[in-house]
Amino acid sequence: MDRALTKTLSLRPKHSTLRRGRRWTGRAGLRYCLLSIAAIFVLSRLIYARLGVSFDAAPRLFYWQIIDPVLLRNAPWQSLFYLRNQLPALNLFIAVVVQLFPAHPAPAFQACYAGMGLILAISLFLLLDGLEVGRALSFIVSVTCAVSPVTVLYENWLFYEYPIAVLFCVAALFLHRYATSQSRKDGLVLFAALASIGLFRVIYHWVWYLAIAVLLLYALPSCRRKTAWCAAVPGVVLLAFYVKSLALFGLGTPGSDVYGAIAFTTMARGNLGRYDLARLAKKGIVSRVLVYDLDEVDKVSAIVPPPAPTGIPILDNRLKSTGVASMDSLWMAEVCKQIRRDGLSLLRYRPMGALTSIRDNIGRYFLPADIGWPFDGRTDTNARVLAPVLAPFDLAMTGTVPGHQYAWLSFVTVPMLLSFGLVQSGRWLRRAMPGRASDPKDLTIVFAFVNIAWLTAVIVFYDFTDQNRIIFEIFPLFAVLLGCSLSSVKSLRGAAWAFRPRAARNMIAHPGEAEECEDHRNSHSPPVDRCSELNDRGAGQGAEQATQTAESGRAGHS
Repeated sequence: MDRALTKTLSLRPKHSTLRRGRRWTGRAGLRYCLLSIAAIFVLSRLIYARLGVSFDAAPRLFYWQIIDPVLLRNAPWQSLFYLRNQLPALNLFIAVVVQLFPAHPAPAFQACYAGMGLILAISLFLLLDGLEVGRALSFIVSVTCAVSPVTVLYENWLFYEYPIAVLFCVAALFLHRYATSQSRKDGLVLFAALASIGLFRVIYHWVWYLAIAVLLLYALPSCRRKTAWCAAVPGVVLLAFYVKSLALFGLGTPGSDVYGAIAFTTMARGNLGRYDLARLAKKGIVSRVLVYDLDEVDKVSAIVPPPAPTGIPILDNRLKSTGVASMDSLWMAEVCKQIRRDGLSLLRYRPMGALTSIRDNIGRYFLPADIGWPFDGRTDTNARVLAPVLAPFDLAMTGTVPGHQYAWLSFVTVPMLLSFGLVQSGRWLRRAMPGRASDPKDLTIVFAFVNIAWLTAVIVFYDFTDQNRIIFEIFPLFAVLLGCSLSSVKSLRGAAWAFRPRAARNMIAHPGEAEECEDHRNSHSPPVDRCSELNDRGAGQGAEQATQTAESGRAGHS
């Protein structure tokens, strides 16, 4: 009687745990998680709005990368066609919104970016869940990224970092789906997302797009024709803008003569200030162009005269209507030719300046994405509003102490994630054989690591500032490596548990009953069936748990 009652009571927590566990499994669990993520996302945005967070649409007035707002309003299509230093996605998006909502564009921008945020949260969860890192872990990582104050900063800033992060997450999700199902629809969405990324930033060159297509052609041999067809349609659109740039301006890469020259010279300049550059200009080592800011158009025009007008405003206007220098003017192209020559002179005169820049770039690479421009608190009101939340969040996530730009935790976690991605990519490369399809999870990890490594190399060895801002574009790929690495650790622990002797597993699972069994063995009383009952029950529970795990796996797969 007592033994039966004890067994009944011991089973109750187990059954209640199973009932709670069903909430995370199967289609019902998937719907529950998606609805929960959507509800948490909406609630968090209402709370942030209550705190005073508002959308920052000011970049369209002052940023170099955005066409003059007057031209976007009065001559959008001509300006987009003759845009020479940027790929058109961001300016096209701004032009469409301004044309549709000329009186109140800021709320329209905010609604679009909020929709992107919801897509990002749901796509990240579906991606991690598809990679089988565990539904609970997928939910936690997705919700943490969705409600992060850093995410909210970028979601309320009119620039291309946030759309690119969303597109990378969507691309990784549909790459995994395409590798699993080989559906043409999934392949088209994958390559459309990749081409859209390429149309936002020239860092993601058409060669980058082609490399990913070749990777998939090699990894998925059974559907090479389908992969080539899916890649060709968006790829032609992306390549067309490079052909246009070559035909109109003689540039194989848009902006290479302007932004490329600025990046190269700033890297060679190192930590030289304006006084040092003025001293070098007096010696004739560099020109006086480097002494002035590019927005000081009158002073720079005295050194580099403007070319003959073409009749096309975006190419002729040296200044925007807001008083900022126009980077798309032909005059700016002439200025940057001189800047490139000065950069070569600096590199020959002081080669250590480039090494100093690389060292500084590495330090900024590990900083939280909310430190520095434009979230330094001087021009961005959202950074000031969220400062009490950002400080503890940065401390917990990256180890950055308020007032010090040193992220000690990132110096540990980021190399660990990159090492995990490198090891997994190396294993995939060794296992990959011609004619044999790759595992979708391994292929997704390779995609994440390769893109992180590519962007890291570009912004450390070529870009001159804001590495922590640019790295935000691929934070969903870091989330992929994080989820898969934690899942691998959990699998190793499970494997170690499975290889334990059955008696040891019973001792850990039922320490009190194991001691009782040991007392019976040590005593000289007649043998009882209690010890064999414990062992049999442990074997039975293990079989039952294995059956439940298999059923849950089939439900999740369906």
